[in-house]
Amino acid sequence: MQKENLSHDSPQIHLWYGKRQRFGHVGRPQRWVNVLGRVRGQFPLHSLDYTLNGGDLVKLTIGPDLRRLAGKGDFNIDLDCGDLHLGDNHVEIIARDVRGNQSVESVIVEYADEPCPLPLDIDWRQVRSIDEVGHVTDGIWSLVEGGVSPVEIGYDRLIAIGEMGWRDYQVTVPITVHAIHAACYNRPSVHAGVGIVMRWKGHSNWGEDQWASGQPRFGPSPYGAIGWYCVFHDDGPILNLFDPRFQRPVQLSYDLPLHVPHIFKVRVETLADQSSLFSLKVWRADAHEPASWTLQAPGTPVSLKEGALLLGAHHTAATFGNVLVEPVPPA
Repeated sequence: MQKENLSHDSPQIHLWYGKRQRFGHVGRPQRWVNVLGRVRGQFPLHSLDYTLNGGDLVKLTIGPDLRRLAGKGDFNIDLDCGDLHLGDNHVEIIARDVRGNQSVESVIVEYADEPCPLPLDIDWRQVRSIDEVGHVTDGIWSLVEGGVSPVEIGYDRLIAIGEMGWRDYQVTVPITVHAIHAACYNRPSVHAGVGIVMRWKGHSNWGEDQWASGQPRFGPSPYGAIGWYCVFHDDGPILNLFDPRFQRPVQLSYDLPLHVPHIFKVRVETLADQSSLFSLKVWRADAHEPASWTLQAPGTPVSLKEGALLLGAHHTAATFGNVLVEPVPPA
């Protein structure tokens, strides 16, 4: 690995998760491997590209946009797992500014295809880096007292956990909301929220729109369902189960007080008729678990039948505590 600076004025490429990154050693939670960072320079940037294993140049979008690239100079390389080989894969990132100054930063992505059996119990106190147990798809995250948190608030700050082949499981995690950002009320976001995505396989290619270029891919659907606490400008704070068409078949007015840990438990199960049932319950961490589910909803025709999980914070400062994922026996 080497870093090339052709001028002292060259752009500076900052890699948020280091020059050696791992994926697939604790399951493959999605189709993409995301290499995240930020590039800054004395002069405006002209271009940002990367190569994989000595291949062709691929153009990267330079943030900000109004979706996944929250900050100025942010980039998100979305490598297709199908383009990687087992072991070390070499990524070179090339930044050029308008004066022709250039920097090159190298990253090794160590790719594996190991299973992630259930149950899975993540104790963040025992983790030295997030990639030991999951994969950050978006944003700068940090290990903090009590769990893991996004360092910067933004659109869909996400950690993927598990493997795409998971089918029926239950996730328990304490979540503490600290603040929401007013940008959440602008399109395309329209709300702030936190929660757990069930049956995740990765972002879809929705092309480009007025808010983002399409690199990185930004389509969050399809998935199974999302157990979600959110604050809308019109409906206020609610609990709901988002379906893959972003409809809310069930919801409940619920005001989550700031800085108070609450336990989120979601469950996805395949019923005898092969349909899916998604469930959510939320309660204060210092209270007893309620016997019944707060919300339940059937899957839709486009709900995925299997997939990993995401921890998600959308325009929200939050801490996610220890994560327990347990298998659910088939009906």
